[in-house]
Amino acid sequence: MKHICFSIALALLGASATAQTTVDLSIDQARNIATQALLSDDPALALQIAEAILTQVPDDRTALIVVAAAAPQLGDPARGRAAGARAFAVSQSDAQKYEAARLTALAAANDQRYTLATFWLRRALTVAPNEQERNRTLRDARGVTRLNPWSTSLSFSLAPSNNVNGGAEDEASTAPGNPTGTLSADAQAIAGWRAVLAFNTSYRMHQSRESRTTVGAQYRGTRVRITDDIAVPDEAFTTDYYELALRHERALENGTLTLRAARGLYEYRDLRGPSDAQVLNDEYYDIWRLGVDRQVSLNAQTVLSFSVGREWLDYRNAGIGEVNRLTFGTGFVHQLASRDRVSANITVVDSTGDSVNYTSQDLTLSGSYRWAEPLGPITLGVGGGFRWSDYPDYNLLFAVTGGRQDRTVFANADIGFPEISYAGFTPGLRIDASRTDSNVSRFDRTTLSASLTISSQF
Repeated sequence: MKHICFSIALALLGASATAQTTVDLSIDQARNIATQALLSDDPALALQIAEAILTQVPDDRTALIVVAAAAPQLGDPARGRAAGARAFAVSQSDAQKYEAARLTALAAANDQRYTLATFWLRRALTVAPNEQERNRTLRDARGVTRLNPWSTSLSFSLAPSNNVNGGAEDEASTAPGNPTGTLSADAQAIAGWRAVLAFNTSYRMHQSRESRTTVGAQYRGTRVRITDDIAVPDEAFTTDYYELALRHERALENGTLTLRAARGLYEYRDLRGPSDAQVLNDEYYDIWRLGVDRQVSLNAQTVLSFSVGREWLDYRNAGIGEVNRLTFGTGFVHQLASRDRVSANITVVDSTGDSVNYTSQDLTLSGSYRWAEPLGPITLGVGGGFRWSDYPDYNLLFAVTGGRQDRTVFANADIGFPEISYAGFTPGLRIDASRTDSNVSRFDRTTLSASLTISSQF
């Protein structure tokens, strides 16, 4: 049996003296005394004993746990984090790993390393011993998220669709004032799979009781796998979007006012040439955005929102050129007595482009309903609406008589599975359906897709 010698307070051993002396203890005895000292709110003594144990047994789990708990209380959270991480590595059971992960997260939070604390709380969730501890850790994770000036999210969806490219329902090309023709293969509906990866991160530069300012970055990438037997490469529908954004929110006497600005870059592919010699060209357009949002509370259950935004799009393709958009929106969210939420929105978009085909007016009416409580094993939200689009001077080979008009009806459902989770992430299913009728047959289309999604609980 290994023994260890060091100075301890005799009072801790039950003696009445207050002087210190040197005693010879076994490792097991030292572990017990270190643990008792920690539980007796004497982190200095607990740390002293635990450190002495670690000089003899570097991977002693009990001593590492004591250091992980005591060091942050004495102003050394970095030592606590290191000890907690090592204790996690040498733990033999889920219960031991859970304890070590939570202590490591606490040490990181004490050092204001909130992102690292969130990481360790996610690890704790993977080994939580019961539902009560899982809920406790979820509450702690949400509290750390509120403290963290960095807010980061990563999402992924994978969806089979009967129309991954937004193509027409058949090959016939008809439009008023134009001869009947045949659409290219890539302009017709193509079945396949669509995968979307989205990454968002923002940093809170300033926050007070009255205002908050954040700067953020976003990436969204889309990849398509075509399942139809068609001579169109998957890469034809690859897109990437990058954005930097600045946002300032201010609390007013009633509600909030938000100012936002963003700079984005959208990259896509353009398939050109005859069907037997098609070439993919890399294309892109720059986006500048400015916007103002206002929220007003009518009462404790109802919030009205108003927004106005301006966008400037500059296409690399000279045939498109610049597009200016002005957007107006208004809506409301109302919470029912059951805590279910119902919402409705109206959005108007006016676009003016160098190309007449990019000059349009759009009106969208939409609504949604979300149940507050799970319906059995799932959470559910449903929505839908109508969109009217008018392109007054649309042109194909010749000007389209009366312009182009599209009418779209759409619906969606968000299904969550809260009872299934791993590390604070839960799966979901989103179903989208839409039908567009147009006087230009290229834009007659029906789309149905079902996306598997992954979302964070905090």
